[in-house]
Amino acid sequence: MKRLAIFCGMILMAGVIFSGCTKEEDEPVLPAIAFNQQEGFITGSTSAAFGDTLRFGIILQGNGSDNIVKFEIRVNNQQLLDSTINTQSFVFNFYSIKTIADSEVWSFTATDIAGNKKEESITITGQFGEINSYTTILMGAQDNVDTESFLSFSDNAATKYFQAAAFQNQEKIDIFCFYENTATHQNMMSLGSPGSNITGIFEGASSPDNYTTKNLTRFYKTGLTAAQFDAIANDAVILDAYNADDARKKASVLAAGDVYAIKIQSGLYGLIKVIEVNGNETGTLEIAVKIQKQ
Repeated sequence: MKRLAIFCGMILMAGVIFSGCTKEEDEPVLPAIAFNQQEGFITGSTSAAFGDTLRFGIILQGNGSDNIVKFEIRVNNQQLLDSTINTQSFVFNFYSIKTIADSEVWSFTATDIAGNKKEESITITGQFGEINSYTTILMGAQDNVDTESFLSFSDNAATKYFQAAAFQNQEKIDIFCFYENTATHQNMMSLGSPGSNITGIFEGASSPDNYTTKNLTRFYKTGLTAAQFDAIANDAVILDAYNADDARKKASVLAAGDVYAIKIQSGLYGLIKVIEVNGNETGTLEIAVKIQKQ
């Protein structure tokens, strides 16, 4: 009886060993995903500034017997590519542009004909620029003697000037506020700059008409809401909002809630949110500004 028990135990042990080997052999061999390691390609998780070119080189390799039949790319769970293929090896090179997203998770998935699936991912973290934020700036129209009409963004500050002082600092002046009420431009509170060639608004020898240094600021009316403006914490949205082709030399018919993208003479980009308009030649304009740091 003792000998029989030992024999049965040996059979049981052999069964365990045999079952273990079978399970190992049944493990599927997944396809492989690798990234091009050459210079200029994204080889792993990294950071990038808004507008940077992201160059990817994806290399797929099958398990030797089951062809890869599907290749997918997703960005933050949004499908970018769903391609049907039928091959053991596949190389896909492409590029994208860094968006305003703080983080982009790029997922690459290969599926073979046996249903074996492999996924690899790369995270691109936004490396965006710092901004200066000014929650309220009150400007006066051309005949307002109590509130400054001229504004400078030099030296990482928002500095206001009355007309005479602005003339003495004309190389710093980026914007002026004025009211228009003519046959062609009626009842409009507007923003312009010395380089916009807007004449006949301010009077006297210190008028911008007589500047020798005339900085130009261009304005583009965006579709951003006031709430979206308030939420901006870096320069990515600011850069994305500006449209050079449709930018103008002045911003007119200003109304509360309007958001304008600007580019000033120094090359800095910013956004202006209109808070309140009290329009006439002695009126005021209240704005908020977010602009790139120098």
